[in-house]
Amino acid sequence: MWRELAMKHFPISSFKAKLVAAVCIVNILVVLVISGFISNWFYNQIVSQTTEQTQLIIEQVGTNVDTYMNELYRLTLAPYYNDNVMGELEHSPADSQSQLASKRVVEDFLSSVMTLPRSEVLRVYVMSEGGLYSYTRTPYEMTDYRDYQNTEWYLEALSTTRPILIPPQLEKVFGEKRTPVFSVVRQIRSKNDNSITCGVIKVDADYTGIKKICEKVDLKSSGTLLITNEQNQILYQSAQLPAELTVSQLNTSDSKITVASNQKYMVNRYNLSTYGIQIVALHSYAELMRPLWENFIKTTILALSCIIIAGVFITFIIRKFLEPLFQIMGLMKEVEDGNLEVFASVNTKDEMSSLADSFNHMVRNLDTTMKHNEQLVRKIYQAQYLAKEAQYNSLCSQIKPHFLYNTLNTISLLIKCDEGSAAVKAIEDLSHYLGGIMNVDREIALKQELQICESYLGIVYLRYQDRLTYSIEVSPTLLAETIPSLTLQSLVENSVKHACESKRGLVSIALFTREFSDRFELIVKDNGKGISKDKLQEIQNSFADSENDDTDFSDSPLLGNIGLVNIYRRLQLKFGASAQFLIKSSESKGTEVIINLPKSSC
Repeated sequence: MWRELAMKHFPISSFKAKLVAAVCIVNILVVLVISGFISNWFYNQIVSQTTEQTQLIIEQVGTNVDTYMNELYRLTLAPYYNDNVMGELEHSPADSQSQLASKRVVEDFLSSVMTLPRSEVLRVYVMSEGGLYSYTRTPYEMTDYRDYQNTEWYLEALSTTRPILIPPQLEKVFGEKRTPVFSVVRQIRSKNDNSITCGVIKVDADYTGIKKICEKVDLKSSGTLLITNEQNQILYQSAQLPAELTVSQLNTSDSKITVASNQKYMVNRYNLSTYGIQIVALHSYAELMRPLWENFIKTTILALSCIIIAGVFITFIIRKFLEPLFQIMGLMKEVEDGNLEVFASVNTKDEMSSLADSFNHMVRNLDTTMKHNEQLVRKIYQAQYLAKEAQYNSLCSQIKPHFLYNTLNTISLLIKCDEGSAAVKAIEDLSHYLGGIMNVDREIALKQELQICESYLGIVYLRYQDRLTYSIEVSPTLLAETIPSLTLQSLVENSVKHACESKRGLVSIALFTREFSDRFELIVKDNGKGISKDKLQEIQNSFADSENDDTDFSDSPLLGNIGLVNIYRRLQLKFGASAQFLIKSSESKGTEVIINLPKSSC
């Protein structure tokens, strides 16, 4: 009610508001689509570029770490460049004084050449037949100081000339806190005779050298650089690891995307398996995308502000240039209410003036034709109604007198011959049959239609006895399908009439179905005298003519009491072009009528 009052008194404002809203909505959608597309493009670019750049950075870090480790390996070759040290290692001291002098020479070399220049080197040991030489920066010796000769690394060093890397172990270095310490071990051989082993050198170092390499890397505020070992220990981290992430998650997963506590992280990895460490670069998606979202929000707010300002101007333009259109819309509302005396006056020389002239001409013609058509419409409606009523009465009259007379006469004879059970059966069949044919204008289930057919055939069988055999075989899955009533009964009645009444000998009538995935067929087949080619052509022509709504079914010259045209037309009205009605027949060989229909579930 309120909507009708608003449209009646404020038609201009309503249309204008809708037009302005439509323009604004289109602009908003365009802005959102473009903003979303650009944001998604920038998002992909940021992720791709960050991943590639970060991977290059950590690979460079890995290269620097590898170079650093090679320098440590070369450091174990330092004794070969000092002849005095090699001399002391190649000859065992003869007495304690010689042993003390030898110890001084070797340990001075270890402190000055190998330890002092490199702050990450904690301890250096040289183990030979002359004894154990060492220089340490820490108050703690290596854990296997007293039993080194039985260790795996010592025995392995004696068996190969290649350097050996001992994975990091937690050891006391300064104070009680344990620090990851890794070691490089190499066998020392005589320079004069390469087959003679002079001893084994062992260098213990911490990760301060590697940390210095990592501290030169800048991953911005959103990134964290870590170095971890195979024991899931953090050897270096440029920033605190998020609480929801663990080192084991980073080491065990191969994915470039890690999700923890609903937070996404971008992970780049570079493994240095030779040294048992992994370089990990971690970026928070939220921090990485924060500038992008801030810019997106600012851009969207600016765009919406511009759209609001544009909406004000659009309202003014619509009010100015479309005012004649709004006037015509108001007059059209009056015409809709029944006022045909209105007149549109538009003082412009454009399309609006032509529209006003057309409107005025339309109103005049409408006023003239409405009066002329009122009586014509009334006459046509009455004529069509009477035609349909006459057609219905004609259809009903076809099924009454002759059949009922024969049936009641047969029941009377059965009673006189003391065939009480057969008479009762015939009465029941007649009751079912008459109840079914009363639904001539309704749709019924196939199961009910079959009951009508079976009742009808049961009645007819009493008359023809040994001259008639019939069968009904229908798939149980089709019993719930609906069809126009009396469709199959009419076809069965046609078969009885044109087979039993016009042919001598045994007549066979079969009603059966064929089922497909989305369709099914209803078939009525008899072995009567058949239909000639001319008659079949006449039937097909009548089907085509029946598409005209003025067709009078009651005058159809076709087979059956109700008429095949009536059946065909009702199928077309219910199923449209999906219904197929096919008649196969030849003289002296019988007739087969096939109705192809879609399943209701498809």
